[in-house]
Amino acid sequence: MTKITQKYWWNNSVIYQIYPLTFADANGDGQGDIEGIIKRLDYLKDDLGIDAVWLSPINKSPMVDNGYDISDYFDICPVFGTLDDFEQLLAEAHQRQIRIILDLVINHTSNQHTWFLESSQSQNTPKSDWYLWQDPAPGGGFPNNWLSYFGGTGWTYNPQRDQYYFHTFNENQPDLNWQNPDVRKAIYDIIRFWLDKGVDGFRLDASSVYSKDKYFRYNPVKFGATDQNDYNNFHHIYNKDLPENHQIIKEIRQIIDEYDERILIGETFIDSRLYESTVFYGVNNDELHLPLTFEFPFSPWYPGYLQQEIEQKERLTPPGASPTYFLNNHDIPRHLSRWVECSLCTNPIAIAKAAATILLTVRGTPVLYYGEEIGMVNHLSIPPEKAKDYAINESRDNQSLESRDGARTPMQWDDSPNAGFSFGKLVEPWLPVNDNYLEVNVKKELEDPDSILNFYRDLLKIRKNSEALCYGTWKTLIHYPYEHLAYIRETEKEQVLVIINFSYEKPFEIDVKVSENKWKVWLSNVEESGKIIDLPETLQPFEVSILGKKL
Repeated sequence: MTKITQKYWWNNSVIYQIYPLTFADANGDGQGDIEGIIKRLDYLKDDLGIDAVWLSPINKSPMVDNGYDISDYFDICPVFGTLDDFEQLLAEAHQRQIRIILDLVINHTSNQHTWFLESSQSQNTPKSDWYLWQDPAPGGGFPNNWLSYFGGTGWTYNPQRDQYYFHTFNENQPDLNWQNPDVRKAIYDIIRFWLDKGVDGFRLDASSVYSKDKYFRYNPVKFGATDQNDYNNFHHIYNKDLPENHQIIKEIRQIIDEYDERILIGETFIDSRLYESTVFYGVNNDELHLPLTFEFPFSPWYPGYLQQEIEQKERLTPPGASPTYFLNNHDIPRHLSRWVECSLCTNPIAIAKAAATILLTVRGTPVLYYGEEIGMVNHLSIPPEKAKDYAINESRDNQSLESRDGARTPMQWDDSPNAGFSFGKLVEPWLPVNDNYLEVNVKKELEDPDSILNFYRDLLKIRKNSEALCYGTWKTLIHYPYEHLAYIRETEKEQVLVIINFSYEKPFEIDVKVSENKWKVWLSNVEESGKIIDLPETLQPFEVSILGKKL
């Protein structure tokens, strides 16, 4: 049971991730933009109640990987607007006490970045060593067996240099050489540029793969593996999770700490081991403030597995640090599509409310993904000609990777054509709107007191006003949960009891024992809010109850 000893703004805040291409379109071209985000800030603050926005990349880009391939770090992609538009967004957001966090993509650049264009010209340019270049293997062929996460070899041949360059992802995304001090200085100048603009922090993309083995040694093949083109068949000990990576994160954190109340979030790689993920806090809490790890969202919808992930985070999060939880992001299928399918449950609204309760009542900083609060699900029938995930769709040997388009469809604002995405203009959006938008949209759910959106709103208010939910310890009341979760959040002044029944078939006898009864109902789908009750002996199907008391 870790207790927060120093309070930072993110301890009692909720972060909301926006995928700018599909959040809101103000200029009517079918693509989301900065002005559209500005127009929706009142929804985020007044209707929802979030505290910070994390924007997927808005830097200048050829958009091969939809912004995760940057060609100019100091400018805004014209798709989204201008630098002046971004400065207006900062001002408007800060006026509403909403912080802005930028996605920082610095493992790689676009192959259209001026750095790479110069580096690829010859082996004798000033930036010749800014990327990971290697000669062909003796007799020809790839320099080693490193693969791309998107499929196939991670090496692409450049005839001008008669060398290969390495890319962890798509061949249009060459990896930077972080062992070059000039590269580090250039990146750190970019970080200071945006901090000086007033951004409140960064989410580091792919933050566990910056450093690679300087000898370019071959990765060992896993025992019994036969397909050597399969990324998952290798132990990636030489191209990710290297010890030197921590020094890079530490140097970035030192820059962040030069500024007041700025945050550093990092995406630990999807298949990084749990220990490697959580160790990114740093030995002295001097690396990431919040590591984004994938074990919790990838857990099955089952109380035992979910509690196991929570307990592991509690054990491995160092004193003074805060865990981070999320259900969705731009790279994985939406949680209702994952969990409804695997649980064989026919009540997605119940799962949505139960999942939201866990996300917003466990100890840590929650990150919401746009549309999660209204119950958006994956779009499963996007025609091939309208697909936009080019980085995966066009990668080599990528049969094991699923297109991410289904989790990136337009935000569903109302029941007008295209779900109100383009502010009254009937234009075809960048990706098709999910067919369920007539029922699943912000306007309709704001009017329905029992909607997923209003449940999120109530949860967010309760969390904001509860010392225990923001800063308290977490303690399970069930050691081997089978049908329900039950846990306590507690400070010296307040105690909160959270009980969630996962059974959708029948009531379930509760086996939780607490020292006292007489709890006040803070939020429940079976009990009246504000009512004083004894701890129930039986939980109703899909019951979610948050009970509180002052100590």
